[in-house]
Amino acid sequence: MLKWFIRNEWREMKRSSMWNQSVAIKMMVGFLFFILFFEFLVGSIYFSDKLGEIFPDDDPVEKFNSFVLYGFAMGFLMRFFMQKVPVLTIQPYLHLPLRKSLLVNFVLGKSLLSFFNFIPIILFVPFIIFQLAPWFTGLQITAYVFSILFTVLSVNFLSIYFKRGLSTNSWIAGVFGLLIILLGLLDFYKIVSVGKFSTLIFTSVLTQPLMILLPLLVLMAAYFANYRTLVSGLYPEENRKAKKGVAVHEIKYLKQFGAIGQLMQLEIKLFLRNKRPKSTLIFIPIFLLYGFFFYPQKIYLEMTGMLIFVGLFMTGPILMMYGQYILSWESSYFDGILTNIGDFNRYFRAKYYLMAGTTFVAFLVTMPYALYGTHILMINLACALFNIGINPYIVLFLSSNNKKRLDLSQGSAFNYQGVSGTQFILSIPIFLVPLLIYLPFWAFGNANAGIAAIGITGLAGIGFNKVLMNFVVQRFERRKYIIADGFRNKN
Repeated sequence: MLKWFIRNEWREMKRSSMWNQSVAIKMMVGFLFFILFFEFLVGSIYFSDKLGEIFPDDDPVEKFNSFVLYGFAMGFLMRFFMQKVPVLTIQPYLHLPLRKSLLVNFVLGKSLLSFFNFIPIILFVPFIIFQLAPWFTGLQITAYVFSILFTVLSVNFLSIYFKRGLSTNSWIAGVFGLLIILLGLLDFYKIVSVGKFSTLIFTSVLTQPLMILLPLLVLMAAYFANYRTLVSGLYPEENRKAKKGVAVHEIKYLKQFGAIGQLMQLEIKLFLRNKRPKSTLIFIPIFLLYGFFFYPQKIYLEMTGMLIFVGLFMTGPILMMYGQYILSWESSYFDGILTNIGDFNRYFRAKYYLMAGTTFVAFLVTMPYALYGTHILMINLACALFNIGINPYIVLFLSSNNKKRLDLSQGSAFNYQGVSGTQFILSIPIFLVPLLIYLPFWAFGNANAGIAAIGITGLAGIGFNKVLMNFVVQRFERRKYIIADGFRNKN
């Protein structure tokens, strides 16, 4: 059976869309990968060779090992967002008389061929050659190599487990993500040292080779957790039984808004029921925690222009994630929208209220950043007002330029469906206009007046809501059939 599995995998790869691309595109992609690989390899060799010179006051081996857990944490996040869960591969075999264990072991074994599992080779081989080989025995180096290998495979299986758990038990992945963020913050403020723990684990392997049992046990636990989860939910009907009774409940508060509230309800259900929009919601906590990268550093607290950029970013996560594909989300049934919705003013107003409401909630969540200074609260308030009064109209106005179809059932990693020049054009006025309002006041030495001007501009946009919304609707009316024609194109 293993022979047939490998043969079918080879056929599937040869028939994929990647192999059907032109020779020029293949050569260009291959050249880019080669350049990245070569630069990564040269950088790794240089860093490993000069480690003692870069950190003259530290032991090179201990210093390198202090970064290992950070590297694996970054690898876990990259895998979580980019690595595909190889479960669909076995669905064509489910009607055949094959053991569940055989299928599950095959799909987990296939994940070992992931590109991410080979990246550590580039990093650790030069380090072993330059820093370990001259000073340690073959047994010690072998133990170290296996400890790294077991850790790489553990990260591989853990990322698959939590990514799969996100679609079934999203709270598990959410709790795990919050723990990672909390651990990162504790390490940033030097309450807990992840670097020292990393040094303790991987340096001790060199002196006590039996310590490789620790990463081996983690690997076995991660593999067994994946195995049990996949065996219990291998067949689609088993997943449906597990999800029975799970539904998106009505938000009764929205009913008082009538037709607009109903449209808002449908937008919320679209995001909670489909894979592509749900996968974009994962990035929202990253937006909201963006301040922790800037506010603790004094150099940024003196750069008001940078704080305005951060404020716009943190108070408008839904506006940016939701707004960049605001019509494409409904591309699969856009013809039905044109047929059934008579008043497009209400249609766009529902979208506006969602962006404005979530911006207000995001501002409330970011209010604790005022502990770094009351001026941060004032900047975030001005940015929130701008994100409510001006930016939603910019998003809605430019949405009429996007006519790329988007498949809601696909994930967002390495997925360029719906992507067009509109997304890049959209980011320019969202961030540039507030800075252009602020700069004249800053040039005359009154930065606070510039911040106030951003907030007042947002309030003016709220006051002229009807006028601005009419501009949006009129442009959409002129282009709605062009957009519909673009959405019908499935290629």
